[in-house]
Amino acid sequence: MISLRLAASLAVVLQCVFCAPQGRSGDSVELWPFGRIPITFTNSVNGFTRERVLASIQEIQFDTYSGGRDCITYIPRKNEVDYVEFSTESQDSFGRVAKPGRIGGRQVVKVTDSMAKADIMQLLMYTMGSYNAFRRPDRDNFVQVNYDNIPTAFQTFFAKVNDTTFFKSPFDYNSVTFFYPFAYAKDPSKPTMQAKYEGEVFPWSVSLSDFDIENVRAGYGCGRVGDVIHKQNLLSGAVKCSFENDLCKWTQDSLNDFDFVRNNGPTKSNGTGPAYDYSNGIGYYALAEAHGHHNQKARLVSPQLAAGTYCLRFYYYMSGKDVNRATVNIRVGTVTKEFKALEGEQANQWNVFNDEFTVGQNFQVVLEAAMGPSDLGDIALDDVYYYRGRCIV
Repeated sequence: MISLRLAASLAVVLQCVFCAPQGRSGDSVELWPFGRIPITFTNSVNGFTRERVLASIQEIQFDTYSGGRDCITYIPRKNEVDYVEFSTESQDSFGRVAKPGRIGGRQVVKVTDSMAKADIMQLLMYTMGSYNAFRRPDRDNFVQVNYDNIPTAFQTFFAKVNDTTFFKSPFDYNSVTFFYPFAYAKDPSKPTMQAKYEGEVFPWSVSLSDFDIENVRAGYGCGRVGDVIHKQNLLSGAVKCSFENDLCKWTQDSLNDFDFVRNNGPTKSNGTGPAYDYSNGIGYYALAEAHGHHNQKARLVSPQLAAGTYCLRFYYYMSGKDVNRATVNIRVGTVTKEFKALEGEQANQWNVFNDEFTVGQNFQVVLEAAMGPSDLGDIALDDVYYYRGRCIV
């Protein structure tokens, strides 16, 4: 009588959608039989982190549900030989193994209390068997990887692979598995990955994209192409501006001493400002330029927003010996009050601002950049998001 494990293994072999092309076994992934992934947590993982991992697992199961059944099911480990163990004590500080999918035996995935939601989703996708979307064989048609700015130890994270199990859809910049342009950079002022074409941005993603879902379904042979997608887009309703084409719905303040401009590439003054945008490494960002504007202020104003709780997220670049101050302000009617301030030089790289606030009346957000006493005080903004509710981290 055939054993359940042997039957499961045969099922994997017989489903050709699970198989890598002949002659490419070095990159081929082994998937979990019937999409069932046994998991456990070590005692080192506290309740806060467990809750975040389990919530991400539930989201993936919900998103990939198809044809009246679960496509992927994470189950508590009993005595399964092959299983995933979440731990904060793994020797692999990046939570990765040589290949995605089922490795065999105890498979440790490192998590941390500070791990972002997007990083948790990436680890879960990797555990299911999905390489990062930018590692597909045709990626050089869409992105440029700058290996000279990636430490040797991390270059395998960017290597192209020949396995196409999870690459059945068009190239997907929206995949939750996509890295941001400066990931793992030796020099964080320069991108490790750039888009090949203007307008193709690498958005902030915290949920599976439509193509992520279709690729998981195709890889595990569940459902059919065109089945209803049950995606829970946690950023639904978010308003984003990457400044690729214009200032979106942000406007210059009538009280400005000077205005923000959209800029591409380096600023006019050496020793201050970014050389690349944050969205894709080749595009535009909003710049308050110190040259010619010493000790002056520029402001961008949001549309009128309804009372409530909001999260504001954006990337800022404040590099230069005379960088002064950037502030986030809340304007109700004609009264503007400071919410948060960023003072002085903030390292020669893009940094993220992510905070929430509650306002009891209709209001506007005002982003202000105050210049210092010299040209070496540029302040730049990019990828500005705001959305209702508390911040997703």
